[in-house]
Amino acid sequence: MKTFFSLIDQLNETSNNSEDIKAEIWRTYGANKAVLALDMSGFSSTVRREGIISYLAKIRKMQLLTQPLITQHQGEIIKYEADNLLAIFDDCHMALDAAIAINKACLDTGVSIGLDYGQILMIKEQDCYGDTVNVAFKLGEDIAQKNEILITTNIKQRLSNSNDIELIEQHISISGLTFVAYQVNVK
Repeated sequence: MKTFFSLIDQLNETSNNSEDIKAEIWRTYGANKAVLALDMSGFSSTVRREGIISYLAKIRKMQLLTQPLITQHQGEIIKYEADNLLAIFDDCHMALDAAIAINKACLDTGVSIGLDYGQILMIKEQDCYGDTVNVAFKLGEDIAQKNEILITTNIKQRLSNSNDIELIEQHISISGLTFVAYQVNVK
C-alpha cells in the first residue's frame, strides 16, 4: 500500500490521473469522525506572569488529566501539540461527554473546546486533516472562551435531546467562514 505522503507527492508530480489519486486517498485514509480540538487559555499572559516552566507544568497536567478521559469515552488521541489536544471519536455523544468531563477536570487550568463532525483524512496515530478539523480548531482556539465548549450543527444533529445540557446558538464569522455553533451549558 502506498503511504499517504507518497500519494500526495504523486498529486504534485502529475495532472493526468489526479482524480484517481484523490479517490485512492479518500478510500484509504477517509473516515467520518467527531473531532475534539482543545486549547488551553491564557498562554501569553501566564508565561509572562509565571514563566514558561510553570506553563509547561500546566500543559503536562492537562495532558495527564485528558488522556484517561478521552480513552474512557472511547476516543483516540491524535496528538498533543504545545497547549493543544486533537482527538477523534466515532460517536458524537461520547465526544461531547468527553468534552464535558475534560472541562470539569481542567476548571483550574482553563481550556476551550471545539467539536465538529464530518469527513476527515486520518493518518493513524499521527495526524488528521480536513474542514472538520479546521472548524473544530477555529471553535476551540479562536472562538470559545475559557472553560467553554462550542459544537457545530453537525454535532448537534447527531445528539439526542437531553435535559442535562442547554445549547445556545451563536452565529460565527471568522477567517472567511460563516456558520452556526452552539455553546454547551451543563445544567
